[in-house]
Formats: sequence, C-alpha cells, structure tokens
Amino acid sequence: MKGLRNGARLGFLLGLAALMVGLFAAGCYVRPAVGVDAEFEVNGPPPADQEEAVIAQPGPGYVWVGGFWNWDVHAKSFAWRAGRWERPPHANAVWEAPHYELRNGHHYWRAGHWRQ
Repeated sequence: MKGLRNGARLGFLLGLAALMVGLFAAGCYVRPAVGVDAEFEVNGPPPADQEEAVIAQPGPGYVWVGGFWNWDVHAKSFAWRAGRWERPPHANAVWEAPHYELRNGHHYWRAGHWRQ
C-alpha cells in the first residue's frame, strides 16, 4: 500500500513538472507590442539578405513581412528569420522592417515592429 502511495505521488509530481515545463515553454515566445522598437548594440553588420520566394497570400488583410537577419540576444549573433504573411494588429498598423546602423563607431540593430 505504501509503495502505491509513493508511486501515485511520483506520478503526480512528474505530471506537475511536465505541466510547468509546458507552461514555461509556451511563454517563451514573446511577440513585440505594437510600436515597440528594441535596439541592441551588436558585433557588426548582419550577413547579406537571403533570396526567398513570396508565397501566395493566405487571405485578405495579410501583409508580407520579408525575411531578415534578426539579432539573437542569447546567442549574440544574427539568425535568419524567413519571410511570412502576418495580419497587422489593427487597420492602421504599418510594418517597419528591422535595420542595422553604424553610429559613432558602434554597431546597432533595431528590431522590426508594427508601427501605429
């Protein structure tokens, strides 16, 4: 009987741990808020853009966001983000593409975002 209780307890704890990991993983993706533009000091310019085909629009109201090199703050390097169709967050939103700047000898990367 005692072994069964320990087994049930272990099952409960494993289930709870799996739930917590799932919730944590689901919360890892953060979509930038409308009008938020983050800027990072980076090691240098991004690589040349990759060529990509624009696929068919999935429906009315979608806007093509072309592929770009995005700054990965954890890896401290650029990572290619493929182009995609997105629905703007509201009717007047305009996609402002990410871009790189060299200012006063320092390299900066400004993330893309939806502008109001």
